[in-house]
Amino acid sequence: MTSIGMCPATLITDFMSPTGDDVRAAVDVALRAGATTASTWTLHLPALGGLEAAASWLKSAGMATGCVEAGSNWANTDQAAADKEGRQLAEAAAALGSPLVMAVCLEPAIEDMDHARDNLAVIAAHARDAGARVCVEFLPWTGIANLATAWSLVEPLGPDVGVLVDSWHWQRQPGGPNLPLLSRIPGDRILYVQMCDAAPGTSTDMAEAMTGRLLPGDGVVDFASLIATLKQSGAHPFIATEIFNPGLLAEIGADAFASGGVSRSKQLFAAA
Repeated sequence: MTSIGMCPATLITDFMSPTGDDVRAAVDVALRAGATTASTWTLHLPALGGLEAAASWLKSAGMATGCVEAGSNWANTDQAAADKEGRQLAEAAAALGSPLVMAVCLEPAIEDMDHARDNLAVIAAHARDAGARVCVEFLPWTGIANLATAWSLVEPLGPDVGVLVDSWHWQRQPGGPNLPLLSRIPGDRILYVQMCDAAPGTSTDMAEAMTGRLLPGDGVVDFASLIATLKQSGAHPFIATEIFNPGLLAEIGADAFASGGVSRSKQLFAAA
């Protein structure tokens, strides 16, 4: 049976500035839902007392870390800044025992793709020293807006760097879902899949991405084709739910919200 992790941040109403109790409660809910591996935000570590204290508590709670989120200050910065961020992410990955570090671009454009790739290589070198690989997530409103851009960025860097496929971003990327390209990407370069669904429409607005995602199977994402393509590629990514929808969370409660995401994801992977 496919193992499904979770991004506990999706269970926190104020996920940008949570308390320690908020983070601990979210992890506890995720564990009750059957998710024993988390995509852990470095932003939340201070609320748990810092990196070492957080690592100790997560271990005692029974929650492993499948990915450390996220490096975002590398695409348009100088190499010294990329080096600093890479060291910080690697330190977190080592302490948490994470096999993956996530990198994203939050800016609307990448000024120089070659320069960004060089900086990403710096991030990847630090991650490799910590026993981790880097997965690059594409976000439709940014300089890495679709799978094609993400793959063109990471392909030359080799096996230390791969792509992250978030199913909301997959559906709403410019040009729409790109199964032909996904089928050509070697499976060992598809490192992380985030499960959620998208409502009908074509919005690529960040606000909807952070508040309007649906439980897998409740929207328009063609999971059968997406998952079949992933399986045919031989991919064995880390899979975790990432369903940002505070309204639905409040309506049905955290336990139903979390368990629904995990069980729906398992069903979709089993059926494909």
